[in-house]
Amino acid sequence: MQPQDLKSALIGDWQGEMQLFMAPPPEPGLSSASRLTVTSIAGGSFLQLNYDWSHEGETQTGVLLFGYDEENAATVAWVDSFHMSNKIMFCTGVTTGESATLTGSYAAPPGPDWGWCIAIRSGSANELQIVMHNISPEGQEELAVQSDYKRRSQS
Repeated sequence: MQPQDLKSALIGDWQGEMQLFMAPPPEPGLSSASRLTVTSIAGGSFLQLNYDWSHEGETQTGVLLFGYDEENAATVAWVDSFHMSNKIMFCTGVTTGESATLTGSYAAPPGPDWGWCIAIRSGSANELQIVMHNISPEGQEELAVQSDYKRRSQS
């Protein structure tokens, strides 16, 4: 798959399972059903990924605005009702064929900031995975979220 094909591969309705890791594996993640809708916006320049899941009986929602250029430089603006409070995280990275990997950071007072990595992977026409890692100031990555989706329909 060429990087420019990633956008078209992601568009559609997806359903799956999201796992939230409050402690590093091998501790089990907290599982929830999750739905994801990916639409093309702004004349096809960007994708909007809208998802929902639940934690302790409360519905949580999030949005990733995702785009990349002809050089495969990627950007994401991410909001999530559970993870982000009232802030927007901006991430940058690259696309490589069937995936995109992007990193950003967030404030962790009294400091220093922590990193966050978002990986979007289209393993096949009917499978999609979104994985997020927390990155300590020392650079150690810990799995935070793993969402595995199967296609419901292609828009």
